Amino acid sequence: MNILTKFHKDWMKTINILTKFHKDWMKTATSIVYTRINILTKFHKDWMKTVTSTVYTRFINILTKFHKDWMKTVTSTVYTNKFLTDTRTHIRTPDITRSHKLTMSLLDR
Repeated sequence: MNILTKFHKDWMKTINILTKFHKDWMKTATSIVYTRINILTKFHKDWMKTVTSTVYTRFINILTKFHKDWMKTVTSTVYTNKFLTDTRTHIRTPDITRSHKLTMSLLDR
């Protein structure tokens, strides 16, 4: 009976060591997994900021450039058509009604 009791005690010590190893391993493995998830999350957040910033910057720049070019075209059309040459005196005079109609038609686009 004493031999069986001693074997049982030794066996329990071995089980406790394995259990302790398993607990320590679980802490380490869990810590590594959570740490890697945090790195990926941080990378994803930084990547999203960079990509979003790049897309908005490019999109805004394209729209701004288009808007500036369009304004130049419209402005030059309005100013070009705003003055008409009087054939009798060869003096450029503003044609208010025609330029107003042209401006309004361009604004309606």
